[in-house]
Amino acid sequence: MFGSTQFLITGGTGFIGRHVVHRLLAQGAGVRVFCRTPEKAQRLFGDRVGIVRGDLCDRASVVAAMPGCEAVIHLGATFQFGRKVRRINEETNVSGTRYLLEASERNGIHRFVHVGSCGVLEGRHDLLTERDFPRDVDVRESYRRSKWLSEIAALEAAGRGLPVTIASPTSPLGTGDEKPTPTGRIVRDYLRGQFPFGAHVGLNFVHVEDLAEGILAVAERGRIGERYLLGHHNVWLDEFLRVLERITDRPAPRFTLPQAAITLAGAIG
Repeated sequence: MFGSTQFLITGGTGFIGRHVVHRLLAQGAGVRVFCRTPEKAQRLFGDRVGIVRGDLCDRASVVAAMPGCEAVIHLGATFQFGRKVRRINEETNVSGTRYLLEASERNGIHRFVHVGSCGVLEGRHDLLTERDFPRDVDVRESYRRSKWLSEIAALEAAGRGLPVTIASPTSPLGTGDEKPTPTGRIVRDYLRGQFPFGAHVGLNFVHVEDLAEGILAVAERGRIGERYLLGHHNVWLDEFLRVLERITDRPAPRFTLPQAAITLAGAIG
């Protein structure tokens, strides 16, 4: 599919990124992993990839990682929530994305896939679509706003002629979620008995291997300037907890938290 194309991957050692890297390697592509911890990349991929130490917040290291690459898949981001981490979110997710886009423009990159988040989308109907990109995001939602701003930067670069396409994943599940992600924390907390309440909250899950395949499909066939929503199965959270109950033989919470209480807790937190 990609032959000997040389990719630069940010976030390649993360949950989604490692599956993307393994798929690229299986297809014969060259992969250069841009990461803060080369030791982790070495443990995951050995000598099958090139490894460049760097940080998205450091423009010089971003620029140095780019020469010789033909395509970029930008998965790197910080996932932190709350008002106190606003600066970190903006430096990594917004400024880091801009540094990468600028370096890609200077190096004549043939394809740039920006991996955003469906959490940015905001619709006025039951089911979100890739067209439900909001006009603004409240500054109090620091993580979500940072991802929104990074998508705007990507779309602006596409308008300038950089071949940028956006992949917008839903909630991935699968192996390798070490940190874990917010989705993985649902399962981990459930197994630890730390999930006291259910909630009638809508979610969409996608297997991480299917998601990796979708990201590469966006890289190969996505239209410049378009957003592709990558998901699979719609489910209510309390329904998902009952699935976990059947699988694990651990009781699901019997009390469902009202939506008003969830909204209030989110505003406070």
